[in-house]
Amino acid sequence: MMTKVRAWLDMLLDKAEAQPAVAPLLQMADENVVLGGVLGGALFLLLGLIGGAVNRGFLGALVGAASGLLLGVVLGAVCGSLLPSRNGETAVDIDLVDHGEGYSGGDPINGYLTISANRNTRLTGGSVFLACRAVYVYEGTAAEGDVAAELARDTKTLHVQELPIVPSGLLRRGAPLRYPFRLVLPDDPVPTHHGYGCSARWTLSARVDGSSQVLAQAQEELLVRSTVPAGAGQRSERVSTSSMAGELALTLQHTTFAEGETVRGRVIVSPAEDFVATELRAMLLRVENHPRGGDTIVYINGWNAETGRYRGESQPGGHGSTYVWLEDEADLAEEVRYTLGEKRLYDFSFDVPQQWRPTLLTDDGSVTWRVVAALSRPNGQDMRVHQGITVHTTAPRLARVLATDGEPDADQTPVDPVTP
Repeated sequence: MMTKVRAWLDMLLDKAEAQPAVAPLLQMADENVVLGGVLGGALFLLLGLIGGAVNRGFLGALVGAASGLLLGVVLGAVCGSLLPSRNGETAVDIDLVDHGEGYSGGDPINGYLTISANRNTRLTGGSVFLACRAVYVYEGTAAEGDVAAELARDTKTLHVQELPIVPSGLLRRGAPLRYPFRLVLPDDPVPTHHGYGCSARWTLSARVDGSSQVLAQAQEELLVRSTVPAGAGQRSERVSTSSMAGELALTLQHTTFAEGETVRGRVIVSPAEDFVATELRAMLLRVENHPRGGDTIVYINGWNAETGRYRGESQPGGHGSTYVWLEDEADLAEEVRYTLGEKRLYDFSFDVPQQWRPTLLTDDGSVTWRVVAALSRPNGQDMRVHQGITVHTTAPRLARVLATDGEPDADQTPVDPVTP
């Protein structure tokens, strides 16, 4: 019954707002006040009309109707003002000023907040929020071998900034409100990272409040680029490891790359005796680490982001939970015999994926990249060497190539074998 009455009143209001003489009054007033005044006026007019006619005849009916109408309008309006605001559908939109592909530290975030409703709505305020939240995955259950494991998650709020821009007042039907806003990113923000074990996302959200509830919300993700100091990682690097069989060396012309750039390197095998290798590979690895967990290293070979389960090979080691992702690999040699004094050079290249997964270093988790060279031997005396690289999400530079005059000049300091 009340639903039908409400629908009938809504129809009356719609028709009244179509009248030029009445529409301005309805747009200025709260609908509950208007409806209360109309219903109270009609009820008391009827009561005054009947009571006046019974007591004083025709003149009494006129006086009673006028008095009842006035009293009913006042009482009805007062009662209507005490009722919760009857809001319709309220919408809020975030309109960002174009900023190309992503933001950098210290950049302003400019835009407009547009609020609209399909009926007059009382607002009590509204704000725009800039936030960065990170999610870190770690081992919830120890696993052995190639098994599926349950994962636990930590969520950290790294940055929150609120800007109240919507004042309290009446949002009129068909008259959207538009508020400009300006927020500024920190000078050294955590970059956007769309990883699995570690992720960091920046969001710009808006909330509009009514008297007793949230009327509307909106949210957009912001892409925040990582940066590196000018000239960082531009020196050539050479790392090596030695054994009785000889030396395995890895050279890179530089160690800093933008997503989309090509990593070019060289593997050098310098035999100290004759031996046979079953395989020589170069790999590009991404390593995600969370300090929590059971000190395990998991080599991922399958992942379901929706269920949070993976297929992988787990073994003890490291600190906390470490996940190793094979991003790319190159088979450089198979079943090859090396001869004492015969140095062999193998060139390789990898394209850094453009997936918003830069190097990430925080107190609660990290993501690092490395290039690995691995030489396998039948007797199990394998040799392995790696070089860490920095991946960032600024605009890619021009492709770089290794020098053409042989090995780069670099310190040839042997290092111990490293397991990625």
